[in-house]
Amino acid sequence: MSSLDGNESSQEPGPEPQVPSDEETNASINAHGPIVADDFNSDESSEFGSDSDMTSLSSSVLEYEFENGRRYHSNRTGQYMMPNDEEEQDRMDLTHHIWLMLMKGELHKAPVSNPQRILDLGTGTGIWALDMAEKFPSAKVIGNDISAIQPTWVIPNVEFIVEDFETEWLYPKNNFDFIHARLLAGCVTDWSEFFARIFDHVKPGGYFEIQESAVWAWSDDGTLKPDSPLVQYLQALNAAGQAMGRELNIYKKLKEWMVSAGFEDVQQYTYLLPYSPWPRDPYLKEIGKYQAVMVQQAVESYGLRLCTQVLGWGAEPSRIFQAMVKKQLRDKHLHAYVKEVVVYGRKPFHRR
Repeated sequence: MSSLDGNESSQEPGPEPQVPSDEETNASINAHGPIVADDFNSDESSEFGSDSDMTSLSSSVLEYEFENGRRYHSNRTGQYMMPNDEEEQDRMDLTHHIWLMLMKGELHKAPVSNPQRILDLGTGTGIWALDMAEKFPSAKVIGNDISAIQPTWVIPNVEFIVEDFETEWLYPKNNFDFIHARLLAGCVTDWSEFFARIFDHVKPGGYFEIQESAVWAWSDDGTLKPDSPLVQYLQALNAAGQAMGRELNIYKKLKEWMVSAGFEDVQQYTYLLPYSPWPRDPYLKEIGKYQAVMVQQAVESYGLRLCTQVLGWGAEPSRIFQAMVKKQLRDKHLHAYVKEVVVYGRKPFHRR
């Protein structure tokens, strides 16, 4: 497993847009220094093979709006900027597989024991909720989302509800043994209120866990240049998120928000996820193959509407720039990675 604490000596790829400074994490994995890049056996191509790894993995793995060839949630669902079409659903499921690889098959880090009521916020395709329902067959698992893209036929202890978790919750307070959220950056306007609402709905002694990704990139050897397409694109996405009032790089604030909401025994885990199969380590190389496929889709999923609607670039210039970013991400000489963070906390039995 790859993780560094907040004091790692990474070479940062230029100034980050509104990303708070590093803080120490209380759990780390692989504190043996930077990831070692593979030297590869052939320099015939500077890119990873899109016809092998990416093609084979990509093929396996109500009211809507249609825009620039993609399907989105209706405008009744607020300012959520991600598509919900089949291509995006495949990307969501692949992302779930990557998280399972990162966490060595674990669905969560919180030490939940025999939970009876579980809530998955922004469940997407519902794949995490379905896996949890199999893990805890006696539990009632609810997954909510603003779009009805979940399976219709599910096992009896799973229920999917179409609702916006930013509106008033109709669930009783002190109701859930475990509340889970993953990759909600850009989906929440007021994070402090969001955490407070979750705190109210977790049972005393229950847990809340959130898993997030940085919307940024790092390299330890200077192969990611500050003026490169990837860095410029990430800067643009962060600027668009801030313009909307929906900050994207919230991964470093999660622990602070959880403590402020009243949770105790708060734990944080930070993982380093290579953007492609550039590491020498076999495990990191394997997970990098999946990430390489996912990120080729994510470049457009995260950015098409932000670039066109918020930044006003136009569809064709946006896609041209995105093509440049994708090409850079396929370059085997780019030794870049992203940080993935898991934070969980327990609701105390008595308020202090």
